[in-house]
Amino acid sequence: MNSMADMIKSPYKRASDSPSRQLLWELGRLQVTDQEAFYARLEKDNQEREATHRAALAAAVAEHDRVRRSAEIEREKLELRIEKERKRRENEQQRELDRQRQEKVEQEIAEKRRAFEAAKAAEAKEKEIAEARKIEAALAEKARLQKERQDAENAKKLADKLEARRDAEEAARKEQQAIIVTEKPSNEQRPESAPSQPAVHGTWPTQRSQKDDEHRKYLDIHKRLKDLRRFVATQTSGSANANLKKKVGDMRRSIRKCVGQLTEGKGANRAPLQEIINHLKEAATITEPQVDITMFLASPIPTHNESKGPALLVYQLNVFAKAIVSQFIDEAGVAPKSADPVGTIASHIFAINEFRWKGITLIDILIAKLHVVCPVLWGIYGNEKTTAGKTRLGWWRENKGGPWISEQRHAERMTGLGAGFAAIALRNYEKARLENPYPHYHYWQAMAAIINVQPQEATQTHFIVLKAMIENNETRFLEFFGDAGIVALRKALVDFPRQAVDNSVAAKAVAVLPDVLKRDKKLFL
Repeated sequence: MNSMADMIKSPYKRASDSPSRQLLWELGRLQVTDQEAFYARLEKDNQEREATHRAALAAAVAEHDRVRRSAEIEREKLELRIEKERKRRENEQQRELDRQRQEKVEQEIAEKRRAFEAAKAAEAKEKEIAEARKIEAALAEKARLQKERQDAENAKKLADKLEARRDAEEAARKEQQAIIVTEKPSNEQRPESAPSQPAVHGTWPTQRSQKDDEHRKYLDIHKRLKDLRRFVATQTSGSANANLKKKVGDMRRSIRKCVGQLTEGKGANRAPLQEIINHLKEAATITEPQVDITMFLASPIPTHNESKGPALLVYQLNVFAKAIVSQFIDEAGVAPKSADPVGTIASHIFAINEFRWKGITLIDILIAKLHVVCPVLWGIYGNEKTTAGKTRLGWWRENKGGPWISEQRHAERMTGLGAGFAAIALRNYEKARLENPYPHYHYWQAMAAIINVQPQEATQTHFIVLKAMIENNETRFLEFFGDAGIVALRKALVDFPRQAVDNSVAAKAVAVLPDVLKRDKKLFL
């Protein structure tokens, strides 16, 4: 009953409606209410989610702002570091530029200071040289005046003696005329002949003839060596002598190779020297064929019952000598100091007792070749403008019958040969067990032969050879000859080029050597 009364009292019911309709209407209202509640909850949920999303979005925006601010802070820090690094590098570069500029300035200052000091030293040296030259010129002038006074005094004394002699002769003649004599006029006393010229002028043709005779002796030896070469070739020909021919050829090639290997340096030539000695010893043991050894000696020798000797030894010594001369020409012509080890080995080979003949050295084989290629070492001279003169002076041709070699090549050849001759002739055997095959007096004779050539006959070849002989060898020369050597050097390097007629480049090169010796060796000529 109560429920029915409540339903009747409900504001949603209409009085005119039936109870069923009213119930249906209330049920419908009840459904609507549930939907509204549902939508209300849904709206509330949506609002809550929206609030959540907005909160999340706001949090994300805040985080984004935070990250952005952090990134901007880091960027600013990085930019600061980059700017700081850039400034540091700029400062370093600036400091480096400043340092380089400072160094450049200091270097320029140092160079200017050195140039100034060098100029000052050069000026002082020039003044010193000029002063020394003035002193030398004054001393030379004083010596010249003294010599002129001495010559004048000597001439006056000689004139007084001649005048006194003429007066005595005149008095004797007058006295003789006062005496009555019975001799026929044909027996009258004849006037005394005129005084002869100084001996030096009278002996010049004789000296020249002697030099030519000696030169021809060595040229004949050279021709006989060529004949020996043909003789050995004949003796080793044929199938029966095939082994001997091969052995001779192998030795010849090996000797040439070893000579080509000679060089400067202590102990550097021990192996090639020993190989050369072994080949020559082997050649000395081959007794056949034999030749007359005296045909290859220029100086007179004691009489021997047997003058024969092994032809192959002479032949291989000739091969060795030819290789030595070629080495002088090819190597020492460009570098004169390289002649010294070659000359040392050449002298040593011809000093060895096994390669002597009855104690006599066979170095004339080598000297004969030098006579052919460098005759001026023995005072030979000629006109370089003529074929005969060039041949006489040792000029060479490009090939047999061909044009002459150039002046430059000729100068190189003569330089090498002059230096090579000095390397052979200036060897010191005082502490050696062997006997010197070519003593140093030969060097003195060669120098004298060159500087005693008449001034009008002296050629550039003479000056080239003379310079090559002396340069780099003056110390050893003075060790042998002492004060006499200094006089000889003054004659060779001062007087001889001063007398040159053509005043060639070679003569000037010799004339400057005294200044070089003064500067480098403190040797005053």
